[in-house]
Amino acid sequence: MLIMATETQNPAIVTGSTFVWHEISAPSIDKSIEFYTQALDFGTQSFDMGEMGTYNMLTRNGQGVAGVIQPHNEGIPAHWATYISVDDVDARVEKCKGLGATLLAGPLDVPTVGRMALIQDPQGAAVWIFKPEPRQ
Repeated sequence: MLIMATETQNPAIVTGSTFVWHEISAPSIDKSIEFYTQALDFGTQSFDMGEMGTYNMLTRNGQGVAGVIQPHNEGIPAHWATYISVDDVDARVEKCKGLGATLLAGPLDVPTVGRMALIQDPQGAAVWIFKPEPRQ
């Protein structure tokens, strides 16, 4: 099972861990993994996400610390993305939009992981907002 920060209550907010996940999005997952494992001594893990395919992660001490994915749309340059933990994704999307943000993706649910949306703030910076799915 893929674990970012998932508990019954949102532990990231409770403990003050606001930035809860990171992903590198690049044209070649293999080249990203090769670079970061060799240059910065990360390990790797892969998770079968069923119909969603395989999710690759960089690890430290056997624990996943960042995802490695390909861009969802052509023409998107390689980049790092970060996820901010929130109490309610849908309510925060609406609040962000009311303050001039643009919704770029979602809100969407990832089974066993949580709900997320990609917003772009009024100055153009993009960030994912995320609420983990409660553990069973």
